[in-house]
Amino acid sequence: MSDQEKYVPHPGEPAPEAGNEQHEAAAYGDEEMQIVHKQLERENGEPEEGFTPVPMVLMVCFGLLFFWAGMYFTKYNGDFRPDVFGTDWTPGGNSAQAQAPFDPIKRGDKLFSNNCAACHQPDGNGVPGAFPPLDGSPWVVGAPERFVKIVMRGLHGPVEVKGNTFNGNMPSYGENGLNWDDRDISAITTFVRQNWSNEAPPISEEQVAEIRASIADKTGAWTAAELLALHPME
Repeated sequence: MSDQEKYVPHPGEPAPEAGNEQHEAAAYGDEEMQIVHKQLERENGEPEEGFTPVPMVLMVCFGLLFFWAGMYFTKYNGDFRPDVFGTDWTPGGNSAQAQAPFDPIKRGDKLFSNNCAACHQPDGNGVPGAFPPLDGSPWVVGAPERFVKIVMRGLHGPVEVKGNTFNGNMPSYGENGLNWDDRDISAITTFVRQNWSNEAPPISEEQVAEIRASIADKTGAWTAAELLALHPME
């Protein structure tokens, strides 16, 4: 209600009571508040049920990210082969290194360090009472067939080495174990036969292949007695 619309009493009429003026002032204030509320309602959108849509810019960013990830995996997935990372790989290697001639001693050293050194020790002296020595052992530097068969099928039970008896179990690194190929078995046996004080001839891949074929029906680990019956100690 504007000032012009306010009630003006005629001459001779009694003045309005103070309570009526207070009511009119309160009503005036309520009317203003209603106007303000209506204005605020017009400025705010009506509430909607459901989810707010994802901004287009964000959708484009996610699309570019997925596209880049797809291109990256397509280029560097290595066909998801388990053997894509070779054990011979070295940081900073190039194509010339990849084509370098195979070094059985270097390969055998790596295989020994990763699989055998914990028991037979890096110096080849083994652990007294637990694991037999390889340095100077006739089981190592003697008949190649005997040593290769031990590596391929393992050895369990008592065995005498350099005057001491050991009773343990050596795991298989052939078909019944880690399934090393002929080249790796040739490398590890040659390394052991020519390391420390050992000076035995190398064992070729061809020899390993022949021995592998001869024991194709052998299951389980060897015993010392079985090997000595086939290959007596020199």
